[in-house]
Amino acid sequence: MFEETTSYIYKQWKIMSRRPGELAWIFVYPFIGLLSIGIYAFFLITQGAPLDSILYVLVGVISWNFYDVSQRAITFGITLDIWSNCLRHSFAGNSRIRHFILGNSVFGLISSVLTFFLVAAAGLLVFGFNLFSAWLWLIPNLLIVFIFATGIGLMIDSLLISQSEKYMSLIWTMTGVIMIFSGVYYPASVLPAPMQAVSQILPTTHAINSMGILFRSRTIA
Repeated sequence: MFEETTSYIYKQWKIMSRRPGELAWIFVYPFIGLLSIGIYAFFLITQGAPLDSILYVLVGVISWNFYDVSQRAITFGITLDIWSNCLRHSFAGNSRIRHFILGNSVFGLISSVLTFFLVAAAGLLVFGFNLFSAWLWLIPNLLIVFIFATGIGLMIDSLLISQSEKYMSLIWTMTGVIMIFSGVYYPASVLPAPMQAVSQILPTTHAINSMGILFRSRTIA
């Protein structure tokens, strides 16, 4: 059990170490989102937007980076095998589906936590936003985001295995679709009524909203 599970973690690590471009998902793209959206929020504040707008946006950026990396780990665990035409190798050994799920999920969690700390540190240095001040309270919410992202990733994996590459675009599109309904950069209450009904079903909506309320209340206090 342990050997089969850690083999997937090792496999992901070797892929990233041999393909430095893959490291961009952890060390480059999250910072692009933080800086571009964060600077835009500062611009809105100069135009009269409420000061807590920057808190809402930065919480959304950091939490959505966490989601994106978590989902990507579980989907890329099988996507790269499909691209390399070696998917059959994953089923030829002693490993089972549970080993694939656990190993890639652990790698996704490690990657997401690393990204979280790096982006949170950047938010503190650049914007003065101290996400570490309530990190213990963030754990339940981030865990919800991680579990949901892993679940969506596994759903995509099942479609890739059963329907081949025709659903591969879901790896990228699902992240964007869920982001819109989750109220990452705005309160879900501003969505049209039919979209709000969908939004309330998503656990990410409540987790991100909880983090936003937490930091706004701490700032006011």
